[in-house]
Amino acid sequence: MSWRQKVGSRAAWWNAEPRTPGTQRSSLRWIPGTEEPRSPRVPGWMPYSSLHPSIPRPRGHRAQEAALVLLSVCLVTLWWLGEPPEDILRFLVLHLASLQLGLLLNRLCSLAEELRHVHSRYQGSYWRAVRACLGCPIRLGALLLLSSYFYCFRPNAVGWPFIWTLALLGLSQALNILLDLKGLAPAEISAVCEKGNFNVAHGLAWSYYIGYLRLILPGFQARIRTYNQQNNNVLRGPASQRLYILFPLDCGVPDNLSTADPNIRFLDKLPQQTIDRAGIKGRVYTNSIYELLENGQRAGACVLEYASPLQTLFAMSQYGQAGFSRKDRLEQAKLFCRTLEDILADAPESQNNCRLIVYQEPADGSSFLLSQEVLRHLRQEEEEEVTVGSLKTSEVPSTSTMSQELELLISGMEKPLPLRSDLS
Repeated sequence: MSWRQKVGSRAAWWNAEPRTPGTQRSSLRWIPGTEEPRSPRVPGWMPYSSLHPSIPRPRGHRAQEAALVLLSVCLVTLWWLGEPPEDILRFLVLHLASLQLGLLLNRLCSLAEELRHVHSRYQGSYWRAVRACLGCPIRLGALLLLSSYFYCFRPNAVGWPFIWTLALLGLSQALNILLDLKGLAPAEISAVCEKGNFNVAHGLAWSYYIGYLRLILPGFQARIRTYNQQNNNVLRGPASQRLYILFPLDCGVPDNLSTADPNIRFLDKLPQQTIDRAGIKGRVYTNSIYELLENGQRAGACVLEYASPLQTLFAMSQYGQAGFSRKDRLEQAKLFCRTLEDILADAPESQNNCRLIVYQEPADGSSFLLSQEVLRHLRQEEEEEVTVGSLKTSEVPSTSTMSQELELLISGMEKPLPLRSDLS
């Protein structure tokens, strides 16, 4: 059984134009009122994530909307055929009761397997095993009463004996289980996993945040200031005083950044952060500073590193025991980015401390320089800082203008002149 059959994840793939440089945004999301990129294939389709156009958005309610359309079409068809409403309602309820009764037989087969694991999975409680397989007892009782009523007390509805119908339902469900005729489609499996947060990406994102980012981000600015005081302000400007995390969607994460691009050169380390963690006294967390070269000259410097869980995804795709294909790896990498973006958007310690750089190297073999991608983000951050600063300055009146207005209103005499001239 492959990993997709176990947990499944088929992420939606769609293309959109990248955000143009200079567009103002918040730390991880678009600011309302600014223009967002639109898909060239689907007019008006707004992307969910500002990190990369290929990161899928959460599934909506399109399936329910399609079901409403199907319901309307079927009702109109039955009305056009001239069937009596009483017969339609009777056969509809009978069909639903048959489907639910067949589902009950299917769950009874599942219960036979779960009873073998009642001590390891259900703490020895048979009632928990029954509830896990059959669901709510009230719903189950209502279903049995409804089925018994239509099959026993309304025999003219179909004309089939109840025992014959029950045997036919049992036969169909047995064939479904043996031949796996009712297996969920990959999209259905993916929807269930995303709705219940069962994906590998969800666990990796929360582990990365709780076990690493949540620990280092609150004191990140203090470490930056300490380093600048000791090294003549190497990290100048707000854009350089953030943690930039690289997210290659192919999960290719080398241990040495210079291997990915010789124009990224290790410069120094930030002051270490020491935390007692999980029984480890004085666990050390450190971050590396890299300088970025352009045309052989230094063009910038920042704290840069890969998202280490991507190495886990890549390693899983190399082990056949994990049942994790390259396609699964790509989809989980996208979901990992989206989940981490959602987490950081609601985390106060990540504000102005962290930026995610998601990229995908072109498959056509065209040139791609990681240093240029990082420099583009740095320059974009600087432009946005200048834009926000100029907007704040234009909103506040200057002190020189205020002082000139006050000089026009205040007399130079010791006492103010009366308003009426006849009193002078």
